[in-house]
Amino acid sequence: MDPGLLTTLTHRAMATEFAVMLPACEAPRVDAVLEALEMLDSIEAALTVYRDDSEISQVNQRAAAEPVRVSSETFDLLEKSLRWSRLTDGAFDITAGPLVQAWGFMSRSGRKPSDEEIQQANARVGYQNLILDHDRQTVRFAKPGMAINLGAIGKGDALDRLAARLTEKGLRHFLLHGGQSSVLARGDQQPIVESDPPEDDDMESDVTTIDSAGTGADKSESGNAERFGDKERFGDAGRTGRGWAIGISHPTKPQRRVGGIWLRDAALATSGSGKQFFHHQGRRYGHVIDPRTGYPAGDLLSLTVVTDSAADADACATGFFVAGSDAITRARKQALESEETSFPKMLGIRAGKRQDEVHVVTYGDLDWVDAS
Repeated sequence: MDPGLLTTLTHRAMATEFAVMLPACEAPRVDAVLEALEMLDSIEAALTVYRDDSEISQVNQRAAAEPVRVSSETFDLLEKSLRWSRLTDGAFDITAGPLVQAWGFMSRSGRKPSDEEIQQANARVGYQNLILDHDRQTVRFAKPGMAINLGAIGKGDALDRLAARLTEKGLRHFLLHGGQSSVLARGDQQPIVESDPPEDDDMESDVTTIDSAGTGADKSESGNAERFGDKERFGDAGRTGRGWAIGISHPTKPQRRVGGIWLRDAALATSGSGKQFFHHQGRRYGHVIDPRTGYPAGDLLSLTVVTDSAADADACATGFFVAGSDAITRARKQALESEETSFPKMLGIRAGKRQDEVHVVTYGDLDWVDAS
């Protein structure tokens, strides 16, 4: 089999398309991957706010009146969410559900609420009022009218759980993405195995795409993720032991790339308002709301975070995008002074003076792909 062949398997859940990309050496495990992808349906059923019988909907309906018991997986995610709320001084907050609804983003339409509506919604927001009982695995609201929304961390959690399942099934090399803003990489894009033929300098990575129903189409180019690391953009990507070559999109022109980085045994998430926004009376409003003020926030066009866990990457990207570049600089300085080695690496994109001009600023050393 051509060692440059990538097989992509897809499954739709959480209002987005999840994908698993496999190098040629993992292709014989396609059936195991398709089986693992089915777990996304049960994860969505627990975390969604669009089904009345989901765990999160039950919490939103009952937790102001009584403690609500949830599964261990959901409880762990809620604990992780509160940790990131504290780390970002409340810039990441899963209790921002009333604000998301007030701004119309629950229906993906967008509307400018009145100042009074924002104040009323914001009065029901605050991670400090989310009470978790670890021993009983229960959730309670300290205020009536609160609502949890896990949209800013749920996809990352799904990727972490999917990666764990694939590892259990014996896979070592794969790339996962959920809607292309959340990515998790294991192993290498083009691993060297004993049966590999001699390397061909002219070889490119073809792609075969299979959806969860088992249908396939050769050399799909239907999304950015299918072209991550191809030779056309990044040279001979793969046989380096450096992982998977990941393209970083221009925040307002997603078909363009501002560069690429290698990702190996790590996760990446990007937060920004370049794709989801609306205009009101000539002003542009992004979909990322600061839960502390009730208004859209962030002085960057986008923020990309690299860390070990996809859920952590999602939460960190959202929280620090909202908090802004000064908060990132302060947090990184504090981490360096305390010799904290696990502070996430970040890549921020600022707007330039000209239309669509951007400037890249990095926080930490990233492994850049040589595009020459």
